[in-house]
Amino acid sequence: MTPDERSLKAFGRELRRLRAEAEMTQETVARRVSQLGSAVSNSHVSDIEKGKAMARPWLRRSLDEVLQGNGRLERLWEELTGSGRRAWLHEVAERTHRADALYEYQALVFPVYLQTEPYSRAVMRYGAPWLSTNELAERARQRAERARQMAKASSPIIWLVIDQSLLMRRYGSAEVQLEQLSYVAELLKKERINMLVVPVDEPRHAGNNGPFRVITSADQPEVVYVESAHQGQIITATNEVGRYRMWFAALQGVAWGPSETLQAVREEMKRINDE
Repeated sequence: MTPDERSLKAFGRELRRLRAEAEMTQETVARRVSQLGSAVSNSHVSDIEKGKAMARPWLRRSLDEVLQGNGRLERLWEELTGSGRRAWLHEVAERTHRADALYEYQALVFPVYLQTEPYSRAVMRYGAPWLSTNELAERARQRAERARQMAKASSPIIWLVIDQSLLMRRYGSAEVQLEQLSYVAELLKKERINMLVVPVDEPRHAGNNGPFRVITSADQPEVVYVESAHQGQIITATNEVGRYRMWFAALQGVAWGPSETLQAVREEMKRINDE
């Protein structure tokens, strides 16, 4: 994949940071890389740091060796330009809870970091019927504990867009959904989360690409987590991350505002109480 300008600039900033930590000039770096067997000029090092040139694989490895980056530059390049690698659940959970901001769209269930224990147990019970009773209970307990920690924390900032049909679902029972909606309504009133609802009759609905989560961190490149029925994937290529940002903006553009969203949640709670 051809790297875009943002990828080159991000790589250049990290190279410059590593060089500064090593207390080396661009000339020194160029000379030491050249001593490893392949000549490079200090002007080329400068262009890479400015995001005007791309470091070839052999040069990335040499720069890592000279600056003692322990593979940092190679890993960063993969994060900036790679796409669709398999995501491990512990990695996604860690990235999510350590993030500065989350931008998520969901159409079927509330995100795991917003689920009550009964709701989480009901979702997994029917979505993963092979789990034993003990496994189900333990996973639901762990999810709920992480959700409570997220609710008490001041970060990440959470921007969530959901499909209106999600409010109407009755996982487990109407009582389970009522408790879940009540929990979300409380977080909305406290402004712990920012949630918008896309009405089911919106003709410009941009959610047909499926659920996704954009994870933003100050110390890591922005990534997207997407999940299918079989596995989750981490998308790191900046141009693809940008597309998900555009989808999220499109969803926000056709969603109800915060007041209308909270009112929709309350109306669904009233509907359950009246059933």
